[in-house]
Amino acid sequence: MAMTRCVAFLDDANENSATLDKVRAWLAVVGPYVAVRDCLALSFALDYDKEHGDPNQPQTAIGTLRTRAKPYDAAPTNDTFAAADELIAECMRFLTAMTCYASASAVVAMPPSRPNKQFDLPSYLAKGIASAWGRKDLSSAVTASARAPLKDAALADKMKTLDGILQIDKQSVDGQVILLVDDLYQSGVSMNMVGMELLNAGARKVFGLACEKTCRNDDNVRGTR
Repeated sequence: MAMTRCVAFLDDANENSATLDKVRAWLAVVGPYVAVRDCLALSFALDYDKEHGDPNQPQTAIGTLRTRAKPYDAAPTNDTFAAADELIAECMRFLTAMTCYASASAVVAMPPSRPNKQFDLPSYLAKGIASAWGRKDLSSAVTASARAPLKDAALADKMKTLDGILQIDKQSVDGQVILLVDDLYQSGVSMNMVGMELLNAGARKVFGLACEKTCRNDDNVRGTR
């Protein structure tokens, strides 16, 4: 069952009421979002795909927007772009509130599994965020060869699939603090591998931001039994 409360233990709460005020203010900022513990400097999703992180509940508003904005193999429609623009606006609300991301100097989209897709949502999001946020869009500096989908692959197979497929323009990313953007955070394997490769290419720091986080976290063990 998903946690719906955040509990903080403070040593000086009885003696210093200002500490409690700061914690309450902090919780008001981060409370609506999903913090993800991974290998990136910071990693958040705007929300779960289902309400309260419970797979038996209806889709969240963010989950519904992502569904509308993800045409997969179909051509994008006016509604595709409208939903994607709403996701960009939600990302900007997050970035405005979460000032810990302010040091980012560039935005990079997670490269698609098929470079010839008619519409790639992460690329569209990265471009819109970079424009609204006044940062560089360096998505074109990070490309990948076509690969098999990772959704149902076991962890070892995901690592093999991703190994060696990235091409990064080191001159473009060198010294940059990068916001890495994706529409969906599932296992986090691909996002973290791209983040590590960006650091290896000279990036100073990599933050992660996804639109939605899946409720389940066991996808890495599929296919291992």
